[in-house]
Amino acid sequence: MNRRSFIATAAAALPAPAAEPFRYRGYLGWITDLATEPEPHAAWPSIRLDTGLARDYHRTFTLMREWKLQDLCIWGLQISRSWPLRLEDAVTPDRARRVDKLIADAHSHGLRVLSGLGIYSWGFDEILKANPRLMKGNRSTMCGSEDESWQWMRKVIDYVFRFPIDGVSMQSADQGRCPCEKCARYGETEYHARLNIRCAEYIRARYPGKTIGVSGWGMRFADPASLPHLTALSRHIDYLIDVRDTSSQSGRQSGPTLRRRLIAGLKCAFGTLGGPQVEPPQHWPRDRWFLPTIRSVGEHLQALHSDGGRACEWFYHILANPGDELSTWVAARTLADPAAGWRRHLDYSLARLYKVKSKPVREALAEAFLAAEQAYVQHIPGFCGTISLEPLVSSEPGPPVYLTKRLNAAQRASYERDLTAVRAQFEKLAPEVPERPRMQFALRALDNVRADLRAVRE
Repeated sequence: MNRRSFIATAAAALPAPAAEPFRYRGYLGWITDLATEPEPHAAWPSIRLDTGLARDYHRTFTLMREWKLQDLCIWGLQISRSWPLRLEDAVTPDRARRVDKLIADAHSHGLRVLSGLGIYSWGFDEILKANPRLMKGNRSTMCGSEDESWQWMRKVIDYVFRFPIDGVSMQSADQGRCPCEKCARYGETEYHARLNIRCAEYIRARYPGKTIGVSGWGMRFADPASLPHLTALSRHIDYLIDVRDTSSQSGRQSGPTLRRRLIAGLKCAFGTLGGPQVEPPQHWPRDRWFLPTIRSVGEHLQALHSDGGRACEWFYHILANPGDELSTWVAARTLADPAAGWRRHLDYSLARLYKVKSKPVREALAEAFLAAEQAYVQHIPGFCGTISLEPLVSSEPGPPVYLTKRLNAAQRASYERDLTAVRAQFEKLAPEVPERPRMQFALRALDNVRADLRAVRE
């Protein structure tokens, strides 16, 4: 589909879903992923928590209340990459006070705070170095069949719940799984389901009333043989996330969606990340990219809701970037009111952010944003997952891998041509938009993307 036909059909709506909003409307990321200011020379993932970041969170909490997002899942409240052997040394008294204050601020806005929690995987490197018998073929994961691994996992859970959090979002496959003979008896989904069930049962018994979500990395949602294990897991948790929306992707090829059948059999809410997610670049200035995902996300969420999905873990976005900002406004409002349709939420958000009273000008501005989106997403159709702008794991600003790794030379040329046309649209509209700073920021960001494209080409 070319840009013109994309814009012409942008208003086409899916069948109206039921009025019920998404039950779990979460905002998720590493603690600095929503920072207004970048950290050009900090190793990823940075977990700094200073006054400036606290202000960013306070502004975000105010917006979340307006958007009716309910849950905030923060990775890095306690550690970045590794738990110390003495868990009580993980957080200094000063940081503990800052974390408690951050959580209290969220609670004052009526929000629930969940902690990201690695399950046997992510955060256990120091523990494994000191206890090599728990490392059986994967240097970054504890063996799921060792009782001593469970003792360490329990200690971590208890430490995390020392803080006044409202629950956890668990991941058991960030660093893979244990491949030892005992663990290999279980297929991928069964293995991860067993680990998550054990942790969920412990949390339910020891910390009743807490929200438990599972981000299903490593689980094979597109495999019908996984359904019994996913159903068993669903009895112990509040929501389950198919990160890459693989159950839907499979269904498009084989008739009635597997996702719909899966959701019907689960005992918890089911969801995804919400479509393509622009991963926050820790090191880049906030005007280096311009990649809205408005229509992709809006249609994804409405289709998910129509299938019965009632959960979403929307990744943190850099609200200081105009494409990320508008995408988040539309996504959050769609989660709270899917029946209204993403296009109506786009119109409202443009009126709020850009102060445009004229309906024709708002429509033209919407077309400009949608054209900027189509210029890129036409090359990654149906994608659900994270789009890394720069290399994720680094300590310096990295190259634009979203241009060099995801697009080939011909696609980059197409993207550059389309962005040139998009920039002309924004420039033409700028005098008619009261919110001049945002428009100038968008123009500058578009120029910087085009500069990156030229640099890659040369």
